[in-house]
Amino acid sequence: MASSRAPLLADNHRHSTESNYDDEETALLGGIATTSPTRPFATSFYPTLYLRGLALILAIPAFIIFIVEGPSYSPAIVFLSFAIARQLVVLGTHFGSQVVVIHIEIVHPKWQSVSAKAQEKWIKKSVAGAIDSGILLGLLVSLAIIGKKVDTTYGLPKEVTHAVILGFIVFGLLLASVTDFGYPNLVTLALAVEKPVDGVLKLATSVSYGEPEDTDEQPAETYQYGRSGKKNLQTPDDDYV
Repeated sequence: MASSRAPLLADNHRHSTESNYDDEETALLGGIATTSPTRPFATSFYPTLYLRGLALILAIPAFIIFIVEGPSYSPAIVFLSFAIARQLVVLGTHFGSQVVVIHIEIVHPKWQSVSAKAQEKWIKKSVAGAIDSGILLGLLVSLAIIGKKVDTTYGLPKEVTHAVILGFIVFGLLLASVTDFGYPNLVTLALAVEKPVDGVLKLATSVSYGEPEDTDEQPAETYQYGRSGKKNLQTPDDDYV
């Protein structure tokens, strides 16, 4: 008896609306970027991660200069120390998140209707926003006071001027990175050089905001005929007529 399940014939002229070139992509620069016939270069990264790293590098010499020049610059010293510590914590948490994971949970009747995961995200973002705002405000005020002193007072060491400039650069970098709330993986920038059929190279960019989706659910089991979901309880006799 003939089987009622006939295999689908492959159509070589049928093109999917979603082109997939993953099989043709090869890694570049140790996996940092990829290349393919339609995209000669493509990469994605966390921009605020580099902004915070650069801010840390520039904040250290400014911090050292103010310490050397004396306690009269103590406000800038304090807030630069806070900024340095903050960036160390953010970068350490980012790179060490696979080793240590901290969960925050509160028990209050008002929050019973909110999921524990949403509570944790809200608390972490609120605390991070408050910390970054305080550091930025302190840096702005203290550097502005020292900058005014540099403009009105003669005979100050040139190193103080250099430290003020570095401090304001650090302020700008941190201001541009506050959107990640201390989690650089919230902001992703993708860059790609595309090569369409007409041969004209195009630069494509995209920015995505949000945490990567955490799938706590178990992957769906695969049953007979490769289908996921409910188990197919057909018997061998059901395939024939």
